[in-house]
Amino acid sequence: MEENLITIFKLADLLNDKQDKVFAQIQYTANDRKCLEIAIRSKSDYSYIEECKVNLSEQASLRWKGIIKLFESYVGGAGNE
Repeated sequence: MEENLITIFKLADLLNDKQDKVFAQIQYTANDRKCLEIAIRSKSDYSYIEECKVNLSEQASLRWKGIIKLFESYVGGAGNE
């Protein structure tokens, strides 16, 4: 899990640096749910473009891979069209 989080943080920074239309928002709630919320938002009006929620108390390896692929696609230019 730690490796996936580091990858997502690095991609979030890249996304903000490389894109002029979108940015990443990452929020963690440390209650019983242990919920990590990750979103891609518009820089112009702050609307949500993509949003993912991961319950860290569950095994979510497929979910991590999907989030990483999503971020990679936006870093590569999907949000700048």
